[in-house]
Order: sequence, then structure tokens, then C-alpha cells
Amino acid sequence: MSLTLALEWPSLSCISRRNVSSSLSNNRQPNDEEEQDRMDLAHHVYRLLLGGALHLAPIKNDVQRVLDLGTGTGIWAIDFADEHPSAQVIGTDLSPIQPRWVPPTCSFEIDDFECDWLYTRPFDFIHARELEGCIGNDLKFFKQAFKHLVPGGYFEVQAVTSPFLSDDDTLDKAPNAQEWMDNLVKGLRKFGKPADNVPGWKDKLKDAGFVDVHQEIRKLPIGPWPKDPKLKEIGKYQGVQELQVIDSYTPAIFSRILGWSHEEIQILIAKVKRELRDPSIHLYLPVYFIYGRKPV
Repeated sequence: MSLTLALEWPSLSCISRRNVSSSLSNNRQPNDEEEQDRMDLAHHVYRLLLGGALHLAPIKNDVQRVLDLGTGTGIWAIDFADEHPSAQVIGTDLSPIQPRWVPPTCSFEIDDFECDWLYTRPFDFIHARELEGCIGNDLKFFKQAFKHLVPGGYFEVQAVTSPFLSDDDTLDKAPNAQEWMDNLVKGLRKFGKPADNVPGWKDKLKDAGFVDVHQEIRKLPIGPWPKDPKLKEIGKYQGVQELQVIDSYTPAIFSRILGWSHEEIQILIAKVKRELRDPSIHLYLPVYFIYGRKPV
């Protein structure tokens, strides 16, 4: 996670109620319990999107060294260690909020992935989820991942990007949600951590040296409106999470970066929540799963 904006989220990472405030004052503080619960809910949503899997990259079952960047509560790293007993899994984050009781092959370190990486041994697999809005120089970030992989190793990023979309024109019924997202992205870009550049990451991985770069884009519905049972379940959880996201990320970005008043922020939040709870509005966000391989 970035030094200046320390947090994660399933739509626009690295900014929360507590963390943006502390980040903007250059003070690292751990995420509060509510935000940690939201991170774990996001993990559940991603596993549902992947049919229970933790990644798409075709890594070997006996993978040895794995790095999870911006690990948050550490839940991805813990699950991966449980499923791959042969792997030594390291999760890094700026906030020491990970549990103490973890698999013996899983460990956590406080680190800033935007600084130079100092690992002396390369990794077989590097995973990064929800880092949109956290990276100031994405090409540098991807090049560091490339450098610290073994030949034949894989790097995978999973990220949500803006804007809200709909396939039935109901987006027109959610002008406040659109305004909220537009300003959130504007604030992040003004702060130097763009969250709307994910569509360009596939080419950036190639520029960094990766080959066999693969990208999949999946729909993340907001609310239980889909007819498909699997998407309905995903939307049910994401609907809850999106409301938490609004409370977590809006105040600091809109007030400290964009200069909104407290009253203006609260009015917009109320309008956005009302739209997102409306079952006749069928919004979703695109989720990008991108991975590449370091040549042998």
C-alpha cells in the first residue's frame, strides 16, 4: 500500500475514513475494525467472482515463494498459504493489522511497495489486489514486480475501475452516484494516485517486460438485481460493501482534497446511498484480472 494513502477498497483502493486523514498528515495509523471487516468482505466478493479461486494466473501447485502486496488484513495470503502448503507466503502492508495466529508458512512485513524493493530472493508468484488509487507510478511498480520474479514466474493484478455502468440505461437514474464516482476519481488523480488507469495496465505489463499477458474483465453488480443466481449473490454482498465504501472514503477525499464542506458531503452521501439501494437501478463496476509471465 502507498505511503501517502494507506488503505484498500474494492472499488478505489487506499483511502478510508481513518487512513486518508492520517495519510494526509503523513502519520501511519492502523485501519479501524469496521474497515478491516470491509476488507474481508471484499475478499469474499473476489473469491465469488473467481468461482472460489484466489487467482487466475496458471501457477504451479508446488509454488515456493509468494508475495502479496497491499495485503490488508492478510486474508488472501492466509488462504493461499492454507491451500499451498509448499509455499512461503509474505504479505506486505503499511498497517500492521494482520492476525498473529497464521499458518506457519505465512508471514507479514510492514513495507511500502512504492519504494525500492529490497528482497534478496525472487518470487514465483506476486499478487496485488485493489491497488487502484494507491500507485503513483504504475510502470515503475510493474517493473519492480518483474525484477523480483524468477524466470517463468507470474505477476497478477486484480482491480476495479470506474465509472459505474449499466446495460439497460438505468444509470441515468443515478446521477448522484455518477457525481460521487467522478469526484472520487478526480480527487485521487489530484492527489497523484489515479484510480481510473486500470484499463491501461495490460499494456503497461507488456512494457515492463512481461509476456503471455492475459486480461479478463468481469462484472461486479451492486445490489441483488441480476437474474443470474451467482451474480445475484455477488451483488448482494457488493451492495453492502459499496455502502461501507462511501462512508469510508468520501469524507477525507472530498473535504481535504476537493474542498467540499461537511454539509455538502453528507447530502451527497445520502443521495448516493438512496440510489444504490434502489432495486430498479442496475449498476455494476468492471473488475480487471490481469496477469503476465516473466520470460525464461
